[in-house]
Amino acid sequence: MIIGLAALVISCIPSLYPLYRPGDLLLNNKLEGTFRSDDKDYWEIEKLNPAWENKFSDVWKNYQSGYTYKLTVREKEKVQDFAMHLLKLDGDYYLDFFPVDFEIPNKLLREQLVPAHIFAKAEITDGYLVLHFFDNDWLKGLFQEGKIRISHVELPQERWLLTAKTDELQKFIIKYAKDSTAFIKADTLIKKPV
Repeated sequence: MIIGLAALVISCIPSLYPLYRPGDLLLNNKLEGTFRSDDKDYWEIEKLNPAWENKFSDVWKNYQSGYTYKLTVREKEKVQDFAMHLLKLDGDYYLDFFPVDFEIPNKLLREQLVPAHIFAKAEITDGYLVLHFFDNDWLKGLFQEGKIRISHVELPQERWLLTAKTDELQKFIIKYAKDSTAFIKADTLIKKPV
């Protein structure tokens, strides 16, 4: 099923810094296309064309590397764009998602919110994309038991924002990449034939 944005935000672990450094970024043409669970909701992934996007919005000017994908998520008549980046750590693929060009109508609320990265381990094939997002409850357990010391701040409702810089994040991800309890239930997105 297509991942619900609200459920995704609540269950995943946000990070102030990206999971990637510029030299880590990869391209994979199997990522490009439309992934669906039904006729209404979809994920559309395309390699970013900065010249095209900059005609409509200045926010994409930060993504001139040639390694950015534009992810458009449509869910229940709502559409949101994300800058998506692919990297490989210790043999596993990961996707880093960052919201782009979003509008929050309430000015006071808009000034209080800080956009964050979320990331998932990814299995990429010709016909589908399987995403393994890290579990907020798993992280909560590690913090409560004093098992980890990754830089973070606690948020309301027993959630955390990782404030670790990219190098520390990558070490953390590699350490727990093989721990099946670290992830929420995997989501499989089926690629629409061209």
